[in-house]
Amino acid sequence: MGSTKTHLSAILTPERRRSDVYDRRVSPAGVLLGIGLSIVLLLASRAFNAVFLSDFVSFKPYGRLSSDLSSADPWSFAANLTTEQLKDLEPGTVVWGPCVPEADDNIDCGSIVVPKDYFDPTVGNAVIALAKWKASKSPKKGTIFLNPGGPGGAGTRMVSTKARGEAMTKLLGDDYDLIGFDPRGIGHTIPATKCFPSPEINTLFFANTVIEQGITVSSISNLSSPFLYDRLVEQHRQFIAIKQAQAELCRQNMGDELKYMGTATVVRDMDFMTKVFDGEDAKINYFGGSYGSILGAYLVNMLPERIGYAAIDGIADPVNWSNEPSHKWPHNWVYHSEKTYEIFLKGCSEAGPTICPLTKFKGEPWKNIERRFEEFFDLLALEPLPVFDGDRPGFLTSGAARALLQITLQRPSLWVSFAESFASAFAGNGTSLYTLLGQRNILTADLTRLAVTCLDSPANRTFPPTAEELTEQGLKNLEEVSVHFGLSTGVSEPDGGCEYWPVEGPERFVGPWNASNLENPLLIISNTADPITPISSGLLINSLMPKSSTMIIQNGPGHCSSALPSLCTIKTVRSFFAGEIPKNGTWCEVDVSPFPSDDEDHLVRMMSEEDRALIDAMFTIGNSMAEARGEVLVL
Repeated sequence: MGSTKTHLSAILTPERRRSDVYDRRVSPAGVLLGIGLSIVLLLASRAFNAVFLSDFVSFKPYGRLSSDLSSADPWSFAANLTTEQLKDLEPGTVVWGPCVPEADDNIDCGSIVVPKDYFDPTVGNAVIALAKWKASKSPKKGTIFLNPGGPGGAGTRMVSTKARGEAMTKLLGDDYDLIGFDPRGIGHTIPATKCFPSPEINTLFFANTVIEQGITVSSISNLSSPFLYDRLVEQHRQFIAIKQAQAELCRQNMGDELKYMGTATVVRDMDFMTKVFDGEDAKINYFGGSYGSILGAYLVNMLPERIGYAAIDGIADPVNWSNEPSHKWPHNWVYHSEKTYEIFLKGCSEAGPTICPLTKFKGEPWKNIERRFEEFFDLLALEPLPVFDGDRPGFLTSGAARALLQITLQRPSLWVSFAESFASAFAGNGTSLYTLLGQRNILTADLTRLAVTCLDSPANRTFPPTAEELTEQGLKNLEEVSVHFGLSTGVSEPDGGCEYWPVEGPERFVGPWNASNLENPLLIISNTADPITPISSGLLINSLMPKSSTMIIQNGPGHCSSALPSLCTIKTVRSFFAGEIPKNGTWCEVDVSPFPSDDEDHLVRMMSEEDRALIDAMFTIGNSMAEARGEVLVL
């Protein structure tokens, strides 16, 4: 006897049954039951309207949730369901309601039931959290799915407020529904990655470890020192022990649920959601940055015939991602960190001490500022700086301070504020920097990042790398790629240790990466000085897809094009989603500076109101994507 699927009305509260939207895919065996239930609901209340689309049935309420239900959360309807109850839901079921507390008429938040494993329907279901900014033009062109990066970033944050939705519309157009979704294991999506029994235990687990404090390198001037080598080996032994412990915690608390959180599965989710929202033959449209570029590269190469318009920004190398162990990724990532660092130091010098207090006088040789940074890092390597007057007392290490500088380079719009924090630390007050370090903990919370990366990357479980081998890899990064930041990504990008991860996924995509039959070329956007996703990665994808990709090169520093807005980039991206394909290699200059001057302020004031609104929109997008990724916003 076939199993009977549970209708949401049997699970949700009476108030939710009256007020939310229930979309449900009907099985052949349940057609008569579904029609009968529709008739009963229509007779019982004039508040429902049934719309039949193929085998898809949608019950849509008139109006919004009543005021007495303003606290209802459309993301939480399945939070307390057991695995068996989740299994009984029908894939394709959708629940919509207002985003609380941002109950704006143009924003809906919701959830969609999807197969947990697209190759084995007996495994059960997952529930993907959604936030939708609705198209203002009719008929709409379709849906654009959004991803802010990470992995671990909650896409729902990209359009869950009016300001963010309006900003995304200025970039992507107002004739698409824009849907931010929380990928598998992340945010409000169910099952969520919860390896720790509580947030407090999670915080305690990483406190004052090399994951939080970073790898300390005493001096860049003597990388061959035996003392440095021994100290690095000691730190990497701690790193390995942490990775082993957290993998075992995830095995105990998550088990096989961890299998279904890889990037390839998220691609299947986007395909499934497009068919539910826009129709069986509708094309998938997509915009993603940072790790979102990995998701986009997977998408267009796994399902090239399904793609409509797709754009990726801040490009990570998908070949490296899928074919190299994750502890080797930084060798590729920090390729342009030194270039970005030089731009930061020169800009500080040119701005002068009133804007950038790290310089002693306007026009000071930038190498002097660089030397003071190294003296500061070397001092901390010998004597960490005590911090006792912040929200959390502790101490600032050399590894943490250097990692925070590397993170600084990703956000040039905040360089002035970061410079003030570092200047205070130079003077002996590390409170501001140490507070920023605490804000990084979100990246290690519940290990959502590893739940993705360890299903995507290959790992040698038989012969995992030793502390000595990890040290050699770190020294290689310092010597070959970035002498200042070759070992600094562990705080901002806490990867590695996948050799101990307890599960493997049902699908791991490793290429090929040369899709050639896209309806429209993939749009690639890279900055010339991105310190964590270098332009070389964008050029690689462009070269692998010569006839099915086109590239915007934005001449400026920072991670992703929203780091420093360019009207040229904004307008080119908007035109792309309107159907106008830009010339490959389109060059765009940025329109603002990390260290603003009076002349620049005058130029901004001379812009049209529309152009100033576009600049503001990109700052909003950059902040929302960074926040969704768990990056520093408050200084």
